[in-house]
Amino acid sequence: MQPLVARVQYFADLQGNRAAADKARASFSALSRDYPGNPVVDAYSGSLELLDAARTWAIWDKRRLANEGLERMDQAVNRAPGDLEARFIPAASTWHLPFFYKRREQAASDFTVIAPQAEAAAAKGALPPQLAAAALDYYGQVLIDRSDSHGAKQAFEAAVRIDGTSPGGRDALKRLRTE
Repeated sequence: MQPLVARVQYFADLQGNRAAADKARASFSALSRDYPGNPVVDAYSGSLELLDAARTWAIWDKRRLANEGLERMDQAVNRAPGDLEARFIPAASTWHLPFFYKRREQAASDFTVIAPQAEAAAAKGALPPQLAAAALDYYGQVLIDRSDSHGAKQAFEAAVRIDGTSPGGRDALKRLRTE
């Protein structure tokens, strides 16, 4: 199983492709067996557990799945804090969580670490361009929350420059047009 295939399946799942959801879970499960303890694989796997928590109707499973997913993502970041992809997936996955999870500030902090490195990492192939664009889009949102409109504009422009056709790049472009 190739990590690229699993990543494509994961993002197809996020875009609403329900058939990709099971494929992504199976792919990351296989990758976990093939690469035990790999922080990127664990970050995606934890994010998938968090998605399962959001989608289940079983109240008793929601909390367990959410906590397991969060713990797995936290462990991935703790094992490899310098791995931008392993850090991005948890930040993006927790950015929209309800306030009682108290994760928004941590996600903002992670985007603040990732953003200055995103463009160069994408150029070197160390971070997929669509993730670099998304990290900069999120960072722009962080800067808006901090009343730094100039910095936000720069972040959004960088997101569009890196990958204007990706979801993060398109969102950044939309935000630039509303300024």
